[in-house]
Amino acid sequence: MVLHKNVGEYVVALIYFKTLTMNNGRGFLFSILSNVLSFNIRIAFVLPLIVGLCLATVNGFSQNGKFHIDSLFPSNVSDTLNVKQFSFKDWVYGEEGQYMLNEVHGTHDYHPLYENSIVRNDLGNLGSADHKVLFSFDRSFGFRFRTSRQGYWKSLDKRSFLLSEKMFSNVQYSNGVNRENYLRANFTRGFGKLINLGFSFNRDVSKGFYAQQKNVFTDMSVFGTFRSKDDRYKAILMFDYSNLRVEENGGIANDTVFERNLTSGRSFIPTNLSQSSNHWKGFDLGLEHRFFLAKEDSTTGVKPYRPAVSHSFSVGKHSMIYRNVPDTASDIYENIYFDTTATYDSTSVLSISNALRFELVKSDSISDRIINRLAVGAQYDYNRVAYDSVFVDGIHNVSVLGNVNGKLFKKIDWNAAGNFMVYGYNIWDFKVDGQFDYSVGKSHFSAFVNYSLFRPDYITDKYISNHFVWDNDWVQTQHLKTGLMYEQSKLRFKGTFTYHILDNLVAYGTDKLPYQSKVVNQLMVLRLQEHFRMRWFHIALDGAVQLKLTGDDIRVPLVLGRGMFYYQNDLFKKKLRLQIGVEVSYSMAYYANGYNPALSEFHIQNDKQVGNYPFIDVFLNIRVKKLRAFFKVEHVNAGLLGYTYYHVPHYPVNDLAWKFGINWAFLD
Repeated sequence: MVLHKNVGEYVVALIYFKTLTMNNGRGFLFSILSNVLSFNIRIAFVLPLIVGLCLATVNGFSQNGKFHIDSLFPSNVSDTLNVKQFSFKDWVYGEEGQYMLNEVHGTHDYHPLYENSIVRNDLGNLGSADHKVLFSFDRSFGFRFRTSRQGYWKSLDKRSFLLSEKMFSNVQYSNGVNRENYLRANFTRGFGKLINLGFSFNRDVSKGFYAQQKNVFTDMSVFGTFRSKDDRYKAILMFDYSNLRVEENGGIANDTVFERNLTSGRSFIPTNLSQSSNHWKGFDLGLEHRFFLAKEDSTTGVKPYRPAVSHSFSVGKHSMIYRNVPDTASDIYENIYFDTTATYDSTSVLSISNALRFELVKSDSISDRIINRLAVGAQYDYNRVAYDSVFVDGIHNVSVLGNVNGKLFKKIDWNAAGNFMVYGYNIWDFKVDGQFDYSVGKSHFSAFVNYSLFRPDYITDKYISNHFVWDNDWVQTQHLKTGLMYEQSKLRFKGTFTYHILDNLVAYGTDKLPYQSKVVNQLMVLRLQEHFRMRWFHIALDGAVQLKLTGDDIRVPLVLGRGMFYYQNDLFKKKLRLQIGVEVSYSMAYYANGYNPALSEFHIQNDKQVGNYPFIDVFLNIRVKKLRAFFKVEHVNAGLLGYTYYHVPHYPVNDLAWKFGINWAFLD
């Protein structure tokens, strides 16, 4: 156990020192290694070091129980850490949380975009702008300024945190060619049973393969939770800060140079923009707390419901700055409205929100009822939008809300929620959600329906910049989403069917300007996930079919999927788990949306198809108790099937690349 702690402290210190020294490429020791040793030679040093650390710690570890199959739906003790992840918005209201997993399955897929998509959907390197390839349309209620960069930029309602009875920390670090560095660290500690403090830190750095493609993303959050001894009061306070610096090259100037492989030096291929960048930064501070007005007291007679009041407060400020030196030789921007020598588009949004609710919550000593919790309340939101301090708009919104959940026939869980805007910029906005869940044996069924009527993103309504100016007046957009989900944990199967109807959808057209569609867009999505096991060999499949019934304002591939075939076995008296295999991702050809750097938005284009190309990776994953590590060769088939690999038009995906990393959890 001493060896475990000492080695862990050494690795954390090494990672921290490497991150500090490699950010600008001028660290003394690592600059020498970078200049003298090639990346392949560094791999030869580091990979044996990782394996050596694992083997060195085998004798110092003891594992209770047996190792079991890693799965898409893991439920084994050996794959689970005694640490739970909770949503910032739901913990106060009794969320059960999800156990953190220690599975070796998917260790090599560290890329953040894999959390929400089957296949990669960015501009080619870590930290770049992303768009949705697997269609979903989950829009929060109320005012929204913009929806871009959702793969990295997370609001408070999308944040989560970790709780553990013991002190827990986790470090995940990955390194790749062209100075790609991915670092994530989590820490949580309880002070008694009533207070818990923790933080999360994430830093992604990628130089990219092409000129003017460097991305640096820093994200951190700090949280504290408190509960009273009688559990009548619970509160969580969270602060988060994000900073994203992105070099924008506008894509390569001539696709033929890449597709004919006229030069192997990717950084020498001309790009559309040479002095362009985006800088996003911002913070959020949020408080969620609830107080029960009555005690849970069995001596005075049990009451079926306990009244409670809950309050939510948040304040945040985010700024987005786009810089560019206009180039007359490039036609990426057709208009220059204010300054022909330099572009400096500054946007800032200040947001303040307050919500107050009254609740009736079923007493713990009472069995489940048709209604277990009923809440009604009101919310006030203020948003201040500024464009270069030239245009300033103060936006007020007042809404009423309600939600309810319970159990029908003692077997079917159900919940419903509704919001209605009664005053302000988003007046008449409406949203209602409902879901039913039923479990029997190892099977779980779910049916859901969501309807929303909302005013489109503010940026599509009014916007002023050096390259784009508009003033629109939209009608409200309607969205209906309904579907079914079936999951069988024993067979490791999951299937989801979703049907979408979108009326008056606002999108960006071929001229890169926002427009409102006059056609109803209907889309059906069927997603299937399965994990097969044949003794030591495994096949994990995740695929989707997306059928557009009407409309052409939503651009997604008809078929996309990702599959893994690997060998897995337990070595050294089952102390070390080894996994080695190949992973393939694919999507059918389609007219993917183009990217506009000045707006950080994707727009419809009809000139170039992407897809119909398999991306093949080879990987090695290992696990020894709480330590996981991987080594992989990404895109091993680069150039073998031609040079047509894009996720976004004019933004080629990386060529063959080596990557390695570790993920180490400490629970004391």
